[in-house]
Amino acid sequence: MKRRAESAFGLHFDFHATPAPGRVVGATLCEEDIREICRLIRPDFIQIDCKGHPGWTSYPTELGNAMPAFATDTLALWRRVTREEGVALYMHYSGVFDSRYCAEHPEEAAVHADGSRSDKTTRTLGHYADDLLIPQLKELADKYSVDGVWVDGECWSTCADFHPETVAAFEKETGIDLGGKLPAERGDPYFDEYRDFCRELFRRYLRHYTDAVHAAYPDFQIASNWAFSDHMPEAVTADVDFLSGDFSPMSSLNSARYSGRALAQQGHTWDLMAWNFRWGKSDRPSGLPKHPVQVMQEAATVLAVGGGFQNYITQYPDGTPRMEQIRRMKPVADFIRAREPYCFRGKAAHNATVLISQYDRYKESTGLFSRTGHERTAGLVALFCDAGQPVEMNGEHTLHGHCGDYALIAVPELTYGLESSMIDELIAYAEAGGSLLLTGPNTCRIFSERLPYKIEDLAHDGGWRWISLDREEMGYLQNAHTVRADGETVLWYGETEKQTDLPGAVILPYGKGKIAVLAADIGKQYLEYAQFMHRKVLRALCDRLYTPSVRIEHALGLLETVDLYKEGKRFIQLINANGNHASPACATEDHIPPAVDITVSVAAEKKPAAMILQPSGKPLIFTYRDGRATVDIKRVDIQEIIEIVNE
Repeated sequence: MKRRAESAFGLHFDFHATPAPGRVVGATLCEEDIREICRLIRPDFIQIDCKGHPGWTSYPTELGNAMPAFATDTLALWRRVTREEGVALYMHYSGVFDSRYCAEHPEEAAVHADGSRSDKTTRTLGHYADDLLIPQLKELADKYSVDGVWVDGECWSTCADFHPETVAAFEKETGIDLGGKLPAERGDPYFDEYRDFCRELFRRYLRHYTDAVHAAYPDFQIASNWAFSDHMPEAVTADVDFLSGDFSPMSSLNSARYSGRALAQQGHTWDLMAWNFRWGKSDRPSGLPKHPVQVMQEAATVLAVGGGFQNYITQYPDGTPRMEQIRRMKPVADFIRAREPYCFRGKAAHNATVLISQYDRYKESTGLFSRTGHERTAGLVALFCDAGQPVEMNGEHTLHGHCGDYALIAVPELTYGLESSMIDELIAYAEAGGSLLLTGPNTCRIFSERLPYKIEDLAHDGGWRWISLDREEMGYLQNAHTVRADGETVLWYGETEKQTDLPGAVILPYGKGKIAVLAADIGKQYLEYAQFMHRKVLRALCDRLYTPSVRIEHALGLLETVDLYKEGKRFIQLINANGNHASPACATEDHIPPAVDITVSVAAEKKPAAMILQPSGKPLIFTYRDGRATVDIKRVDIQEIIEIVNE
């Protein structure tokens, strides 16, 4: 059986087992269904429920939190069949989030600032890990010989804990005397310090249980859902075997692009999970299964940056798999297997990167590891992708000392800013010849304290303004601001269509490099209310700042690009980004309009021996001039890959 590092495709099933009158776990589960899944879909792994957020196990554990009634030992059946079929088996296990444990052990529940106890979140400084989590994971490894666990409800569920024991530990470790005043609200003394301490308690909790389980079962593979991801954009400091997360069931393509690039920077085995259904909105229905083409599109953007992909299909309340939905995954499985050789575990060539700041995120976050404010960064990544610009993401921990590896660094709108040392490094990067793109009024103001430009609000800040790109085309852009035009003005604002004399995007020469200032939060705008002018503005800026290694010279439709290297070979990823994936008014669709009439140019030091369209193996006719190979492609339905062959 493959280990997680070798696994490109898996299926995830869970049902968060909860007692109900007459409910018997495994009542309709049969061996034939499990065997059919393994043989029809051919996943590298299957991940099934064993304990969800309610805290009841869906297998007959010996540790006291099992569901009341079982028709059979369902986990033993899943393990036997998957082992016989050569498919790895992982568990879905809810960690910090455990309602039953909190109800039975209220002294182990996190304490809110008002003294009330959480009904679902356990204390990371408490005894939960030693009393239940570690013994149960050891039981899964020993009695059932499962391959690993995907621990859910972890960093995103943990919270600031004001239990007297936690408060005392904070005062002892930091030497800070709170004087009985809890740092509960933003602006309270030591508010940030206390939250940072609680974050460290989560890291210790994670290190504690992974180390304890690995000491007893070294081959047992562990992931903590969303740890060291965009929820937690920091260096990996625990012995997790792989990184993972389940991206949003709404606007899933943009969620996958953003989360995938955050995980890809970590240099660690990783995968992402798509939900096979969409949530409803307002009075619209929920749980509507996606068409396979939608899942393929979401898988493509994960595979294209080197990740593994898993698809989440719910189980029936007795734990039986939904075979009618699983059988529809056969085309998805075939799609992934055809592309796996050309992208899985590849590494992107450095072009542009978007900063995802741990400093700013943690100061702004409403939770300890929440996504508060992520729209600005996620939207900027989506905009780069839709504009055909190959882009990565970096946190401070991977960007520090490596700014010069990137032709362009984009800083999205910030709320609290960056550490002074990071600002210094970014400015030095531009001075040494790099291209720095600053977006959003607050980011521009933060940097303007150190740079020779200023930003001003228009008389009626907010609302809609006319904009002009190169004074040729009119459009709309929200929340207009202006900057002092000491460099090349790329974008003008105006109150009316005829008035376009206020500079809004300016490229300033700085040392040997350039700093581009775009005084609007274009990332958040694009994610929430996309305009074609957003893409035109970004392309205009990028054209003046750097030349990407892969450039879409022409296309009808939206194409995401990735310049990927794998095992010494180069594969240009082209992902069709058309469709209604971002529309809350569209739950499912069976056709995604193809991108057509495509011309792509690729930087190459010498003329390639061949360019081959994969996975079809079709040779492509191309031209080579001035260090770039140019090729025409008729259409991209979901994902096509250009293999660059050098002899």
